[in-house]
Amino acid sequence: MELSTSTCLFPSKRNGKRISLIDSINMCYECGYRHIDLNLCSASNKKSGNELVGDDWEAQIEAIGNVGAKLGISFTQSHPPYDSNFWRDDGKGTTGEQREWYMESVRRSVIASARLGVNWAIIHAQTDCERGDMSLKQNIKANVEFYTPIVEWAKKYGTGIAIENMAEFDSIKTKNRFTAIVEEQIAIIDTLNDTAVGGCWDFGHAEMVYTNQVPALRKLGKRLKATHVQESDGSFDDHYLPYVYGKTNWEELMPLLKEIDYQGDFTYEAHGFFKKIPDELRIEAGKFSYKMGMYLINLYNKA
Repeated sequence: MELSTSTCLFPSKRNGKRISLIDSINMCYECGYRHIDLNLCSASNKKSGNELVGDDWEAQIEAIGNVGAKLGISFTQSHPPYDSNFWRDDGKGTTGEQREWYMESVRRSVIASARLGVNWAIIHAQTDCERGDMSLKQNIKANVEFYTPIVEWAKKYGTGIAIENMAEFDSIKTKNRFTAIVEEQIAIIDTLNDTAVGGCWDFGHAEMVYTNQVPALRKLGKRLKATHVQESDGSFDDHYLPYVYGKTNWEELMPLLKEIDYQGDFTYEAHGFFKKIPDELRIEAGKFSYKMGMYLINLYNKA
């Protein structure tokens, strides 16, 4: 298992100004990281400045690949856009055009992932409460409809899709968020029943759902293909570094990853820790995060 980090470790400066993917990759490299998760979430917003938004998006992919090759970096995970309004009517009036662009941004993300050698692109499931039926059966049906073209793109271009465990977030006023519990995550993975489909475990999300996430992760077992490593206090999706904030039992979870023979990366999604750190101190903070990650990797290796 290799230590990795998402480019969302450095998504923007402290003043909110966006940091390009290439600049973020260079910063991650300076901190010690050689395995990268490309955060492409903002591509669903045409005004975001994301590299996949413009007509030159394929050239942007090539430029990112060239930087990775020059630095000796491998791109092993990615995070295409997620849009919780895709199935959910939240009163914002999501249009057909917006949904069409959303799917196009996901398609471009899948192509980018494949071209850059990414093994697993992480995509959130949708909760089908727009249609008035929150049953497991209806959510499975809706997500088969949602995922089928995405899985076909992944197989066509040469990558995999990992479905992430979710949680109940204050910003999304629903109950029973689909895949917040592992049984639902397993249900959609097994229903899709494809070697190009697996699961991603977000430890911070799990901390918001379970008092002890060990049994749930053990149940996911061999389906686990990717991780999002972050700490939360169980109330909010904080995205802090392990041990810095929260009560996640890493001493129990790291040997468990070894027990279930997890073969993917141990990938930070810990941008919340860096949010308020002055720009001048971020590389030093990033080096600390790398040391913390290697400590956790050592717990895995010793198990």
